[in-house]
Amino acid sequence: MLKYRREVLPWIADRLTVVAAVWLAAGLAVSTFVVWAFVELADVVIEGDSSAFDRAVLLYIHSNSPGWLNEPMRLITALGYYWAVTPLFAGAILLCYRMGWRLSAILLAVSTGGSIVLTTVLKGVFGRARPELFDSGYQASFYSFPSGHATVAVGFYGMLTVILAYRLRGRARWTVAVSGTLVVLLIGFSRLYLGVHYPTDILAGYLAALLWLVCVGGVYALWLPVRGLRTAESGRDDG
Repeated sequence: MLKYRREVLPWIADRLTVVAAVWLAAGLAVSTFVVWAFVELADVVIEGDSSAFDRAVLLYIHSNSPGWLNEPMRLITALGYYWAVTPLFAGAILLCYRMGWRLSAILLAVSTGGSIVLTTVLKGVFGRARPELFDSGYQASFYSFPSGHATVAVGFYGMLTVILAYRLRGRARWTVAVSGTLVVLLIGFSRLYLGVHYPTDILAGYLAALLWLVCVGGVYALWLPVRGLRTAESGRDDG
């Protein structure tokens, strides 16, 4: 056991430092790009340069979508409302605690809560009115930019996907990753289908939440290996 501590642990520690540096560099690069993209997108929206594109995309979707999609899109868009997210969030937190993933529960809470606060603040800052290009029979309130559904989709469903995919292996990992990504994308599309958001709203929501998710996910990915070293002998999993 003493030999293990003297030889193996320093070797692992050295590589954890390299991993930390790689994650830090990657996270910084992604964060920089996302901030730049969001600022550029916001500038385009403020100047009104995205109006033609936004209108064209919404009208195309409205004109070419089959009627049978109405109910499925309403069900999918419901996944982004608080009355749907709240019980799912509570269930996910409970699962994390039951499995001993306490850090995962904390990060999921921070990711979800942060995305809600972020989108609320940004909506108030930009104050963009919602589109009124056609009547889908679906009403939405508050400002349009960025999309709260898109932001929360990434903040909650995206982070939950990261947590589960990190712990799974093989086909299960890919299944969770693809399924989680589809949920996030479909929630965004449902807002376009129902005509309550412009495409730039959705993109801005994804970008804003992605920045937050990168920060939270970076902490998650860096901390778990370190935590694993500390808990390996006790048999506990606090990740």
